Amino acid sequence: GRNADEQMKMIQRVSDYNKSCPADQRISVSVEIEKEQEDLYQLFPCGEVVFVSKDVAQHFGFTSSAEAVVGLYPRVKNGAYLICAWAEQGADALGPDGRVLHSPSFPPEKIVDTLGAGDTFNASVIYALSKGQSMEEAITFGCRIAGKKCGIHGYDGIVS
Repeated sequence: GRNADEQMKMIQRVSDYNKSCPADQRISVSVEIEKEQEDLYQLFPCGEVVFVSKDVAQHFGFTSSAEAVVGLYPRVKNGAYLICAWAEQGADALGPDGRVLHSPSFPPEKIVDTLGAGDTFNASVIYALSKGQSMEEAITFGCRIAGKKCGIHGYDGIVS
């Protein structure tokens, strides 16, 4: 998932497919810019939902997720949402209405395992959106599930 040129080809195929479909049958694309690699930055305008990591945001000089979504939003396409999770500070999202949405973090009583927490956040946001939740509800759900993941080893028990 780190080869931006290949990702661009895949996204183009989805875009081509979407041109032949009614609006309600089109595939939504999400992308994640996780690493500080120049070639990944071409993905910013490619998704309806764009996740940018804390590391990338800091690389661009931002000191919070709210600053990051406002500062990086001009890079995404019209109508897209830009989301930045900031670990213990929660997450922020910015969409076409110009409102910065915030969710606090939901840390467990004891941190057990943080490996995969970012992927858990992203997947949980996508899941919530696919179920018709608002972006604010989706990032809050993502923060809740990522927090729960940090309190368990691996993914055993994440669903309960």
